Amino acid sequence: MGDHVLVPCTYRGRDIYRWMNDLGILHESYDEVPDLTRACRQPSLQPVGTPQRRALDLAALSAAGVEICGRLVGVSGRRAQISGSPANLIKATDLKQARLLERVDAHVAEHGIADRVGPVDRPAPTPMPPVVTELDLARFSAVVWATGHRPRYPWLDPALLDHRGALRHDGGMLAVPGMYVLGLPFTRRRGSNLLAGVGPDAGLLCAHLMGHLRSPPQAA
Repeated sequence: MGDHVLVPCTYRGRDIYRWMNDLGILHESYDEVPDLTRACRQPSLQPVGTPQRRALDLAALSAAGVEICGRLVGVSGRRAQISGSPANLIKATDLKQARLLERVDAHVAEHGIADRVGPVDRPAPTPMPPVVTELDLARFSAVVWATGHRPRYPWLDPALLDHRGALRHDGGMLAVPGMYVLGLPFTRRRGSNLLAGVGPDAGLLCAHLMGHLRSPPQAA
């Protein structure tokens, strides 16, 4: 395991995304966050999209018999060397989740809607896995690498990209007039990479595009 964001699928009888919408979290603008680069690199939320709203967090995995350990940092002979960071990461994610749910509780109290939502049902703290710094590779017959992905835009002018290969843009507007991007984390708002967040971004960028198309061409 590595760094991750922990939230329950539902809290007090409502979907966690509804609470985040009601709290205004999903509408935070890209020019309001103190560190946009860090915000864009935050891991995505990981609720499971099933009718049962079941959890698939570290606690659920541990209960199902999965052995949790840190990232692979090296191999020595037939032994995998493992990072000892899970304890700190788990404490940090539990703390962030608690702060979010405290904001929900404060919102419920402020708006007097306790009778319209469920009772407080805070998740239990994530159980700490045993400390693992080495694994015998002979135990495993298969490995599934789940390392995520990085953006690649080989068809674009490299000047449009930063040193990490990500698009340089200001609220979805690239340096080339009339060129835009949608659907990236924090394109314009915290919810820009969600299905419900692309539409508002598209409306704003379409208005900008129409203004660009109506403007007279500039002389070369």
